[in-house]
Amino acid sequence: MFQLVYVSTAAWPMSNSDIDRILNLSRCNNGRLEITGVLVRMDQGFLQILEGPKDSVLSVFAKVQRDLRHIGLRVLVQQETADRLFADWAMGFEKLDPSAPQSAALYEVTQEAITTSLPTHKARGLAVLLHDYFRLNKRVAA
Repeated sequence: MFQLVYVSTAAWPMSNSDIDRILNLSRCNNGRLEITGVLVRMDQGFLQILEGPKDSVLSVFAKVQRDLRHIGLRVLVQQETADRLFADWAMGFEKLDPSAPQSAALYEVTQEAITTSLPTHKARGLAVLLHDYFRLNKRVAA
C-alpha cells in the first residue's frame, strides 16, 4: 500500500459547488482505481491524502500536478504503508473550522503544512492526526 500526502493553495476562490464537483469526480475515479483518502479544506488551502496501489496513486497525483486550479503544490509524504488510514472512503472531505475546539489542533498543524515547510516527522504524524480526528468526530472505522 502506498500513501501520498500533499498540500496546495487554490489558484482562485473556490465555491462549495466547485469543491462538490471535485469530490464527485474523485470518488468515482478513485473507487475504480482502488484509491482511498481524504481532502481537507481550510480557507483557500488544501491537504490531501491518497492511498492505494502505488501506480494508481502516482497516476492520479500526476493529474493533480497538472491541474491549474491550485498553486504551491508540495508533497509532504510519500511512503509504503501496511494499512490504509481511510479505507472506508473513496475520498472523504472536511472543511476545518479554526474556532471549533475539536479541530483547533488539526487546523493549526494543517495551516503550518500549507504555509511553511513541515518537517517529515510532523507530516507523517499529520496523516495519523487526521485519521484520529475523523475516527473520533465523524465515526470513521478505526
